[in-house]
Amino acid sequence: MKGRILEITAVAMSLLYTYLISIGSIWCWLFAFLSGSLFLILCFQKRIYAELALQVFYIAMAIYGYLNWGEGLSEAPDPLNWHFHLGFILGTGLLVLASGLFLSKWTDSKLPYLDSFTTLFSILATILMVQLFASNWLYWIVIDAVSILLYYRRGLKLSAALFLIYTFMAINGYLQWTQLL
Repeated sequence: MKGRILEITAVAMSLLYTYLISIGSIWCWLFAFLSGSLFLILCFQKRIYAELALQVFYIAMAIYGYLNWGEGLSEAPDPLNWHFHLGFILGTGLLVLASGLFLSKWTDSKLPYLDSFTTLFSILATILMVQLFASNWLYWIVIDAVSILLYYRRGLKLSAALFLIYTFMAINGYLQWTQLL
C-alpha cells in the first residue's frame, strides 16, 4: 500500500477500534488487529522504532482481548488504588529515560524520548484496557495528547489528527465506562 493510503486506512481502522471498545463491542478487537498491522508498517517506514514494537504488542493484545472478552464490561474489576498508579508512573518514567537513552545512542530514532514515553505508557494502558479497568482511559488521554506531537513531528499529520480525535474519544470512553460499571 502506498504511504498516504496506508496511513488513511490505519487511521480509519483505529477510529473504529476506539469507538467500538468505548461502547463495549467485541468487534473492536478485529479493528485493533487491523490498525496495529497497518501502523506497524508505517512506523517501520518512518523509523519510529519503539512505536513499531508497540504495534506488535497491540496485535497480540487484540488477539488476547478477543479470546478473553467474555461478558465484556459487565465483568470489569474493582478500580485500582492510587498506590498502583503512583508506582506505575514512577517505574515507567524510569524505563522511559532508559529506553530514550538507548534509542538515542543505538538507533537513528528522531524523537527517542517521546517515542519511548508513548510506547511504554501505552503498554500499561492497553493491559488495563483488555482487563477492563476504566482507569485505562485516563492514561490514554495523556498518551494520546503526547502522541499528537510525536506523529506531527515525524510528518504524519493525519496520524497526529487521529491522536487529537483519540484524546477526545478517551475522555468519552472514560465517561462511558464509568457510567456502565
